Parts: sequence; structure tokens; C-alpha cells
Amino acid sequence: MTRNDDVTFARETGRRLAAVHYEAQPEDIGPKAGDAFRRVAAHLARVGVPIAGPAVSVFEADEDAFHVTSGFVVDRDVEPGEGVEPFRLPEVEVATTTHIGPYQELDKAYDALGRGAAAAGRRVDDTGPMWEEYWSGPETPPAETRTVVFRPLTPRD
Repeated sequence: MTRNDDVTFARETGRRLAAVHYEAQPEDIGPKAGDAFRRVAAHLARVGVPIAGPAVSVFEADEDAFHVTSGFVVDRDVEPGEGVEPFRLPEVEVATTTHIGPYQELDKAYDALGRGAAAAGRRVDDTGPMWEEYWSGPETPPAETRTVVFRPLTPRD
């Protein structure tokens, strides 16, 4: 269930990620993201950089596929290797909400962001990336999975 009344607005500060880039169809994102998180975690352990925040996936779509960047928040840039590269989230104002429930219902969270932005006289930016923070491990029952969803807002006039 998305906490529809809990849409908030914040400034993304351009947090650093260590991440893997890939393309996927919607049905392939879960397995590919899981593989990316394992690869990034192994690389960070090898280079001695601690994970400093949640797992994150950034999505940009075109007509053919999603372009996805998945990894972990880190407190410094990492040396590239084994497909892992440094990445920064965009420094933008965002609408955000928390979704509790299965990943298959995340569309409800994205819908809530659009409604919440409109209620505040704002609009989500449909042209840029959107991202998700994953605060539950794979062992968490789907009904209890916690995902925080972010959409950039269009600039104010």
C-alpha cells in the first residue's frame, strides 16, 4: 500500500552511487537488479569501500527498454571495475513517497506522486529519470517490502 497522503517534496543532493548500468524489459528488471546489487556489493568489498545507504535503481525509459542503473549509496566515488562505475543522482527537487507492498504494485506509488504534485500545484518531470530506494532485503515478505520512490519535479515558473 502506498501512503498516498505522504507525498513530500525534497531536494536531492546528488548522492553518490557505485552502480552497474543495464537495459531491461519490465519483467526482467527484478532479476537483473538483483544481479547488479550482488556485483556492486562484491566490488565494494574488494576495494574496501563501505556501503553508506540503501540499494537504489535509477530508471530512464525509451520505446524499446528501460535503461537502468542499480547500485548502492556510497560516501565517495569508487574506482571503476568489473562493470561497476561511479554514478551520481541528479541534484533536483523531487516528489517522494514510501510504498509498502509488492514491487508489482509500485505503479500506485508513481500515481500518488503525480497526484500529490498536482495537489501542490506542481508537476512531475516525465522526461527525466526516476528512482527507487530499496529498504527491505530479499527475505522480506512482499506485503512488507519498503520502497521509497522519487520523481523529479518540473522547475517552478
